[in-house]
Amino acid sequence: MKHFTILIMSLMMGTGFLNMESHAMNASPYPVHTAVREYIETNMPWSPETVHVDFLSEEKGSNTLNGNITLRVDPAGNLDFIGDMVFLVKFFKGSSLLRTESVKTRIEVLRDIVVATRTLPAGTVLTDNDVRIIRKWVRQIQPHSLSSIGSISGKRLIIQAASGREILATMLKDIPLVRKGKIVKMVFDNGMMHIVTVGLSEEDGVAGNIVRVKNITSNKVIYAKVLSDSLVGIEF
Repeated sequence: MKHFTILIMSLMMGTGFLNMESHAMNASPYPVHTAVREYIETNMPWSPETVHVDFLSEEKGSNTLNGNITLRVDPAGNLDFIGDMVFLVKFFKGSSLLRTESVKTRIEVLRDIVVATRTLPAGTVLTDNDVRIIRKWVRQIQPHSLSSIGSISGKRLIIQAASGREILATMLKDIPLVRKGKIVKMVFDNGMMHIVTVGLSEEDGVAGNIVRVKNITSNKVIYAKVLSDSLVGIEF
């Protein structure tokens, strides 16, 4: 990842710091924190309005530095721009390194998550009324997190979820729309020809699956795509 540099034309002016404009809310007026914040905003994958940055280390005094100073910011360790991150801020005057300052930050990201609206027993087939979307500040991204009700509705919960608990993808199981040994409607439609017949599914299948279906009339086994409840589509 590229480093980030910022030039302080006069780090000290009289007895106060040179104020530096930042694009983030609650920006620190101090040069080091401002440089780190600008580095985060430039490189993070998040929208600015969904990020909150706290500085866990105080700005060190800069009253010994004068003249044209360049600050170079480099990340250390965690590079995900979420949670606790450490940045190394190096002070240069020309090509000479004057000092290095370690800055600890905590980055929180505002995320949409799906939670249970009530206690849901294992085996519940979820509907839109069982879950809701909330916005939450998080310090890590859960890899199995879901952000839309549409990705959950109609699936079966495999473990109990208490009211307010986040619903994760690993807690859900697709419900077969066709069942082995059950009658299904078979549809062939290429725009010019529309044929409907019935068959016997030889395996379970969820939406989008390709399953084996025996045509009851011809006894031939063909492969068809599960479209909806007891409905499959034939493609040639």
